Amino acid sequence: MNSGNICGSLLHVLLGRLVTLHYGGSLLWEKNPNGFEGVCPEAGKVQVKVKRVEQKEPTLLKVPFTFNDMTGKGYPLLDKYKLIVEVRDIAVNCYWGHKVGDTFEVDPFNVGGACCLLYGQMYPYINVLISGAAPPWAFDEHTVVGDCPDSYDRLKFGLTLKER
Repeated sequence: MNSGNICGSLLHVLLGRLVTLHYGGSLLWEKNPNGFEGVCPEAGKVQVKVKRVEQKEPTLLKVPFTFNDMTGKGYPLLDKYKLIVEVRDIAVNCYWGHKVGDTFEVDPFNVGGACCLLYGQMYPYINVLISGAAPPWAFDEHTVVGDCPDSYDRLKFGLTLKER
């Protein structure tokens, strides 16, 4: 579930389909059961073709993440605020390698080195918090807490809006 350096907005659009292929499923509407095509929601400028490739031996493909600084690029809210993820608890083990106390920055364009399942859980709240809003059940007006979808390992995170 390597998210590498893919843009967070594109990852969010692709995530459900990636999970389907990753765990051996196929997409009913696709002609090729081992792949699909997708388009970034930002003006459709980026188009991708995804193909499932079977591995003889499963390997963890985790590449170093490079944060792409989006300040000064026409997104005023990103110029003023940043979102920090804190790993607060892990019941068993994080397969991706996160540890309790880890912190990293995310935004709608940067996954911050999180696995794509964890980022997928955070993504809707990234846009909520960065725009100054919060769901009614939020920890406080600037923090959302949640769980990774891995219900066995149960990683708990906090996503907090901070001024730059």
